[in-house]
Amino acid sequence: MKEQGIITQNENFVLDASAIYNGILSQNLPGKKYLPQCTIYEIEGMLRGEAFKEEIIRSDKVIVRDPDDFSVNVITESAKKTGDIVELSVCDIRILALALDLKNNKENPVIISDDYDIQNLAKHLGLKCRGVHWKGITKLYEYFWLCTGCGTKSKVRRDICIECGSPMKKKTLKKKINK
Repeated sequence: MKEQGIITQNENFVLDASAIYNGILSQNLPGKKYLPQCTIYEIEGMLRGEAFKEEIIRSDKVIVRDPDDFSVNVITESAKKTGDIVELSVCDIRILALALDLKNNKENPVIISDDYDIQNLAKHLGLKCRGVHWKGITKLYEYFWLCTGCGTKSKVRRDICIECGSPMKKKTLKKKINK
């Protein structure tokens, strides 16, 4: 698949709740569609959630599969390094981990999500992704917190600087993606 949304026949897809809610199940995508169990829990609370859940259960092209603990740990540690850990939900991490499992098994996964934070970490990790309603991210973000008093930087979210006690502000380092 290219970034503009062209899909090749040998790809498999990892879906998040935004993909399901925005109608990806009704699109005739080649390949298998994977999602972790937590995605079903997320859509249950949405408008038409029960209908989506029923569609998933009845489909022979949707595979509910949870990622390996090892991949969850890799994703969690990577998210800490980029600062995405603050923005990603537990389910977001499991979606990324499932894509990593599939990639490690040479199953050519593409994450389909309109969630910028999922796409951001996916790009950092070399995982393919695309949006449903938009072309996808154009910049990679790395987040950090900067002390307003002494300038200390932290990859971990802090409200107060451990060096001087001043407030910390969230900052973003942006890198353009070369296509």
